[in-house]
Amino acid sequence: MKKYIVTIITLFFIIAISIVGYFIYGNIKESKASSNDMLKEKCISEIEYLGDNIIHVMNELNNISYTNYKIVSEEIEDSSSNEESSSSGSGSNRGNSGEESSARSSNQGNSGQGESGSTITTTNMSNANSILEDDNTDDIDWNSVDMKIQDMYSAWTTIMIDLSSLNVNKDNLLKFNSTLDKISSGIEQKDKENILINSSDLFNLLSGYISEFSGDSNKNSVFNVQCSILYSYSEMERDNWEEASNNVTKAEENFSNILNNQINNIDKIDIINKAYILINELKEDCNSKDRKVFLINYANLMQELQNI
Repeated sequence: MKKYIVTIITLFFIIAISIVGYFIYGNIKESKASSNDMLKEKCISEIEYLGDNIIHVMNELNNISYTNYKIVSEEIEDSSSNEESSSSGSGSNRGNSGEESSARSSNQGNSGQGESGSTITTTNMSNANSILEDDNTDDIDWNSVDMKIQDMYSAWTTIMIDLSSLNVNKDNLLKFNSTLDKISSGIEQKDKENILINSSDLFNLLSGYISEFSGDSNKNSVFNVQCSILYSYSEMERDNWEEASNNVTKAEENFSNILNNQINNIDKIDIINKAYILINELKEDCNSKDRKVFLINYANLMQELQNI
């Protein structure tokens, strides 16, 4: 009898320990998963920070600033309405010039209202500071470019440790610092072409890192598109228009993933459509070999991509 009771008590303790162990294991596993998700989010933010710095460096080499572009509204008088107004005014109402003057004044104060004196509002992009006219490297703020590179040197050690924790390929991680060294050397020599191509390589490394741990296909696609556009920009600077065009084509292919995922990007549909149009504009710019227009469309495209 006693042996039977001992057996029951032993089984009870085994079951109790198993249940407690199961809950402890579940909590630990959940905690690790939560911690891993937080680390991924942190690494994505760190990579985006580095990516923004790289883009800033490349933009500085042609004095490109997103704030240099503004939308200007213009009011154009509707000529058809004027003709109708002129026709009616040449009839029996000529003697009422005071009334006509009052009516025109009222219409001008309410654009788009009334049949006579109506206006059409149009918008266009204005280059506020008249940049992109000069290739003189003396106009580049080399100190600002160098400061951005130094910022990346300072941040990279911590970021590399975080990426290593997510099992990102260590050989590829080591390439970041060596590529950064090449850019730093290019700054010393004020070699714009060298800096651009190595900066594109640096961004390409970031694109590879994020694809290794991020399950966000949309974010991966955006990085891939940005990378191809940066390579296109670099090749354009070397007057290698054929290769610039090839990279724009790659960007278009990667952008198709974003277009196909519009259900999850419904709140950004306007930005996505603008970006797609600008990619096609860049293809035309490569065909026409129009450097200035290419840079303007490039700047606007990169701004849209950073908002997706």
